[in-house]
Amino acid sequence: MRMLLCFLVLSALDLAAWGDSLELSLNETQARGLSQELLDLFVGISQLIHTGHNGVPTIVSRKEWGARSLTCRAQLTRPVAYVIMDQIAGMECEEQKACSQKLRGLQSRSVYTKGWCDVAYNFLVGNDGRVYEGVGWTIQGMHTQGYNNVSLGLAFFGNNLGSSPSPTALSAAEDLIFYAIKKGHLSPRYIQPLLLKAESCLVPHQPLTPRKACPNIITRSAWGARQTHCPTMGLPAKYVVIIHTAGATCNVSMDCRIRVRDIQSYHMDTQNFCDIGYHFLVGQDGGVYEGVGWHTQGSHTYGYNDIGLGIAFIGNFVEKPPNAAALEAAQNLIHCSVVKGHLVPNYLLVGHSDVTNILSPGRALYNIIKTWPHFRQ
Repeated sequence: MRMLLCFLVLSALDLAAWGDSLELSLNETQARGLSQELLDLFVGISQLIHTGHNGVPTIVSRKEWGARSLTCRAQLTRPVAYVIMDQIAGMECEEQKACSQKLRGLQSRSVYTKGWCDVAYNFLVGNDGRVYEGVGWTIQGMHTQGYNNVSLGLAFFGNNLGSSPSPTALSAAEDLIFYAIKKGHLSPRYIQPLLLKAESCLVPHQPLTPRKACPNIITRSAWGARQTHCPTMGLPAKYVVIIHTAGATCNVSMDCRIRVRDIQSYHMDTQNFCDIGYHFLVGQDGGVYEGVGWHTQGSHTYGYNDIGLGIAFIGNFVEKPPNAAALEAAQNLIHCSVVKGHLVPNYLLVGHSDVTNILSPGRALYNIIKTWPHFRQ
């Protein structure tokens, strides 16, 4: 069975501006020769977002479709910020009995062939208009590296090879999304369909890279930085070093600006650094705060200050990880650094504790970043 991995990474945040972003996405997609059936799926999902439909989905439980016992243990931290959609080819079915049989076969292949603990998705949407429980609301899926712990993975199945999901399937997916928001499983500001990621979905040219907008960066002047003169950074950097500041966290911009100023003062006046030690800092307000920036060497990790971008999450994340807004902002910053040429595309991502004897970035945060792309322990 061939799986059509067409991830709709659902991000960004202004539903009112959805029409403009859709037009941009479709133009870029068409320019890359995306197949028509996937374009139809993209349009179908975007249309269901507009309808405002608020039904309750028909969910077929694991017991009802005859699933083996769930052995997965990795927990989701809810509400999650992303929905990621996939379409599975080669599992045609039109009614519950046949779809259940297909799912049992998928589960067996996932466990015994792939070596996974269960099916890869939180839920699967059949062409019969029913939602089938995968690993459910509370367990991490295995659908998309770097997003499993912060997203719900949904997969369409049952439609004929080369065709889009049925209207009833699209409606069921919509019902499931609204139900997830209502029950607190999914953030109301979850990311909407904006990009397609799948080598098998494109004509055989360069694969489409996930496109994340550069985050809004709060500049040094905006948070009141002191003027300094530090050595120049040799760009592009080869590493990303993920750090936590270990002090108090912040959830609103004004508090984060104060925290960044305090960190700069501590680094300069007590540690005798030439400036704040980090290239960028990320607050739980979702803001990215310019430290020394891309073009100046940091003072975060001996041996990596001139070849690695030090990104510090503001706070202590030994017990509890940063929120979804902070995690998303950091990932967007990393992608932005690659796009701007400040970070090599084949960069290596490490935790602070991987390259020096320190607790940073904290166990809870470390457990998340080790699922991100380019991670190397």
